[in-house]
Amino acid sequence: MPPLIWDPFDLFNVLGVAPSEGESGISHQYIVEQGAVRLQLTIWQFDCDVEVQLWAAPLPNPIVRYSMLDCPGIRVVNDKRGRFLEFAASNTFSGRYDGYSVIPYGLRLWIDPQIFLEPFTYS
Repeated sequence: MPPLIWDPFDLFNVLGVAPSEGESGISHQYIVEQGAVRLQLTIWQFDCDVEVQLWAAPLPNPIVRYSMLDCPGIRVVNDKRGRFLEFAASNTFSGRYDGYSVIPYGLRLWIDPQIFLEPFTYS
């Protein structure tokens, strides 16, 4: 399995928080809080897995849990719509993702002006 293509510094710039690193560096977890909403993004880079959880205070469980297994890549998009992250769906590319090409479909994550998740496709 090819490794997950991503840049932790790019995620830091978009999310505005440094990750906490899992034991032996096998995962990175970013936590972003906006009022009563908390986003928890966990990346297992060696397994190419990504999990997004959204929490709303004071609920004890996440209101959204979205897992992406075999995610080939994460890229930052900064265009007229703003700045956001795109996560490639599994089996998106026939070969290894280069980190720069447009991701044709997957999940998009916005932080500014508010936390927002949307599935997307470029058709």
